[in-house]
Amino acid sequence: MDTKAQPNGDDKANTRVDAIYQALSRAILAQELTPGTKLSEEPIGALFSVSRTIVRAALNRLHSEALVEFRQNRGAFVATTTPDEARQVFEARTAIEREIFSRLAGLITNRQLGELEQHLKREHALEHGGDRAQAIILSGEFHLLAAQMAGNQVLAGFLTLLISRTSLILAQHSVHQESDCSVDEHEAILAALRKRDPEASAEAITDHLRQVYDRANIGTPKRPERDLGDILSRYL
Repeated sequence: MDTKAQPNGDDKANTRVDAIYQALSRAILAQELTPGTKLSEEPIGALFSVSRTIVRAALNRLHSEALVEFRQNRGAFVATTTPDEARQVFEARTAIEREIFSRLAGLITNRQLGELEQHLKREHALEHGGDRAQAIILSGEFHLLAAQMAGNQVLAGFLTLLISRTSLILAQHSVHQESDCSVDEHEAILAALRKRDPEASAEAITDHLRQVYDRANIGTPKRPERDLGDILSRYL
């Protein structure tokens, strides 16, 4: 007799919800789903072979993270941001990341420095390899990896949400003539961490975020939308 526990209906439903949530979230984070894109339940459900109820649960989860907005009688859309909201997000990121990187500089280990160095090598490889979507995701993960190393899970949680909001801002406003998050700027941050200098590390991340904000060209129109199915098929 097979004694292994079998997944119940709720477990299967939660797994399907999580799969759609992860796909949509990563596509937004990679700036492939642009703000204002309609997220119709029926085509998403058909793509993942799930019911609209499952899709709606995933959309509700993204809505709770301010990545999806519901418009009356029109359905779900990738959330949009105003120039003032964009400014506030970058102000909040700067305040939180100054604390994170200042804290990290005082306690970082050689092993952790090595992990960040390896991460930057992967960023360089993707940047030169032309996979822009994955390069964007990896760039955000550099910040999250540092936040985890700093040891304050509350700050890391706030930063996770703010990085997702930043992706919305850049997808809506940036013209993408150059990288949104420069690997060279990450190198400058890492150099400050190697010195174990809290003030230099805080200034390095502040300068980096300022340059990302400046490159975003806040106020410019968003890019044309791409087909929803084409985008999400990469994340199945």
